[in-house]
Amino acid sequence: MNDELDRTYRRWQRAEENGHDDEAEAAFREIYAAGMSDSGVTPTFTASTMAAVANRAAIDARRAARTRAAALVVGIGGGAFITYFSAGFVVSLLSAAAARGLDALVALVVSVATSGRDGSGVWAVLTSLGRAAAAFAANPTVTVAIFAMQAVAIGALVALQRLLGSDGESFK
Repeated sequence: MNDELDRTYRRWQRAEENGHDDEAEAAFREIYAAGMSDSGVTPTFTASTMAAVANRAAIDARRAARTRAAALVVGIGGGAFITYFSAGFVVSLLSAAAARGLDALVALVVSVATSGRDGSGVWAVLTSLGRAAAAFAANPTVTVAIFAMQAVAIGALVALQRLLGSDGESFK
């Protein structure tokens, strides 16, 4: 077949050199057809490839299962280790928080019980509200400016919340 291909190639070259376009075209088609073999994929190759892919997938699945099992063991062991060695610190924090909470509760009860003695009762609160109303009446520009700044701050917080995309579901 190689000799026939050489003869066809020479015939194509001669036809090209002599200007016989139709004959050159036919010779080139023969060379092209001879060079283009129709070697498709054999069924045995496909079967062996698919078996190798399935084998590799099974190996990867076993490796992933072993990795998950090892991560679970390490996680449980690490959690137990951290819990054991941090339990004293956590108990210390909780007892200190409980003691401070009780101190704050006692201080609140004492301050409420003794609030009538120093004159800071209902009338003191009403007096403070009256002074604030008088300050607003005397200089409303400052109060309006403060309200405007609060409105801008609230608008900025709403815009930031929308930009970050937080929704009601994330707070549940």
